[in-house]
This record gives sequence, C-alpha cells and structure tokens, in this order.
Amino acid sequence: MSIDNAADMHLSGKETHEYPNIHGIHTHVIKCGQIDSTKRLVVVIPGNPGAIGFYEKFMSTLHKESGWPVWGLSHAGHSVIPKHVGWKAPLSEVFTMKGQIEHKVRFIDEHVPKDVKMVLIGHSIGAQFVLEVMERLYSDRVIQGMLLFPTLEKMAESPRGKRLTPVFKYWRWLLVFMSAMLWLLPTSWKTRLINNVFEKRRRAFKSVPDCIKKTAHSMVHPYCVWNATYLANIEMQTVVDLKVHIVRRHLAKLRFYYGATDHWAPPEHYHRMVELFPSHDKIELCTDGFRHAFIIDASEPMASKVSGWLQIL
Repeated sequence: MSIDNAADMHLSGKETHEYPNIHGIHTHVIKCGQIDSTKRLVVVIPGNPGAIGFYEKFMSTLHKESGWPVWGLSHAGHSVIPKHVGWKAPLSEVFTMKGQIEHKVRFIDEHVPKDVKMVLIGHSIGAQFVLEVMERLYSDRVIQGMLLFPTLEKMAESPRGKRLTPVFKYWRWLLVFMSAMLWLLPTSWKTRLINNVFEKRRRAFKSVPDCIKKTAHSMVHPYCVWNATYLANIEMQTVVDLKVHIVRRHLAKLRFYYGATDHWAPPEHYHRMVELFPSHDKIELCTDGFRHAFIIDASEPMASKVSGWLQIL
C-alpha cells in the first residue's frame, strides 16, 4: 500500500511528514513544531476517513496561532505510504476499533517523551478514541481532551448513519471496486475528477485547502477505502451507548464541541450531555455554522477557536 518515491521524512512548509512503524504498520505522522522547554504538545486524532493529511491546514494554523507544537497521525491503513518507506502487511487486528486505539497509545508511548503534558484533540470518531486513550494513560499526562463534533453514541441511528449503515455493511465491496477503477486512471484524470467534485459544490464548501484535495487523491486507493469502510462498519455496530462511566471519570479534563447541524452527532447528543452533566461548563453547541467535516472549509476558524481554548489552560 505504497506509492511514489518520497522519503520517509520530508518537509512541507514548516511541517514535517514522517512514516514511523507504529503497532506493526507504517503510519503517516504530521508534526507542526517540535517539543520545547515548555514540555507541552497537542496530539490530533482524526475522524473517519482517518488520513491526517486532511487536517494539515487545521494543524498548521493551530500551531501558528497558539505557539503549541501540534502533532497528528493517521489511523492505521488510512494513508498511502511512500514506496521508499517499504511495506509489510500488518496483523489484521490493527484495523479494528480496539487495534486503532492501541495504535494511538503506542504512538504516544513510543514517540512522546514521558515528561510532556498533552492536549488530545479528537474529531468525530477520534473523540471516542481520545476517551479510550485517556483510560490507558497515566492521568497526569493529559491536560485536556478536546472532543470536536464527537460521535460518542447512536451512530447508526443518526441521520447520516441511517443512510450509510447498509452501505458499509453490505456494499463495501462496491466502494472498493469503484475506488480501484478510479485508482487505475491516469493521475491527471483523477486530479481533474476530484477537483470537479469540489468545484461543483463550491457554494457549499466555499474555499477548500489544497491539503484536502491532495489527500482525497491518495485516499481513493482501494486499500485505504477498504480500511476506512471496515472501520466505519464497526463504528455503526459498536458506537451505540454513551460510555457515561468513562466520561464521568475524566469529565474535569474534557471539553465537548457539538455541531448545530451535525448529521452524525445531532444536537440531541449535546442536550443529552448537558442533562447528564449540568454543572460542566465545557459543553458547547457551535454557533458559527461549522459542518461536521469542518476541515473542508473551516480549518482556520476552527483552529482559531481551539487556540483560544489552549490559551486559558
């Protein structure tokens, strides 16, 4: 599952792109800034599809505005790895929910010094991963878990889940087949098709960062589509009941940011969280009109909002 002849570490502006072996699989890691004497770090865990390239604009803006180093990693098997890095098939368990959580824990244990304090940012299903990672880490390593548009319950019952659950369960093979056909097209054709998708929806998406288009191009690799839809199918089946006991255990270190028009985590989830934890003052409903996939057209304003939260820690 590799392409081109890029090095295993390269610079893109002020960001570094690395491909370390984490939990038995080479993984795309983006680092915006390095850990300094403050011994603090933001770690970004994506939604699904979990290619960290989608978050590059968000991460670079957050680093620039907050001054915090911001690192993020793809989910196992959700990013194309350069040929230079090499490829060895991992154990299939790494692609499950449990395996993906272990994958994030291994990254922190093996790549983040023990004396560094972290803010964990989880988007969508990444919010669920943040909760599970906090369960596994020593409590004093995490300053706060910021859960953006969190899918913590009833995914299959959400408006988008009702439409897509049958697709992920019964028609994954068709999505993979279609991606394989697309992948075989000349690069210029794929680029044109992807650009046309965003161009046709320019009124909805406004301006789309180049990192979104670039990552979408690599994300159509059938291997990535297979793993992303496999994880999505598991999500629909397992993200059912809110893990209240875990939320309660870490509540003092959690911030929730729900979307007012979110089709994956509708406002009812926000209201339920407020009812469960009425005294917690870090449960917020978006008033800025950001969509669930904020990275498409609101990476910068979302980063500015998160930067403000970081300043008060």
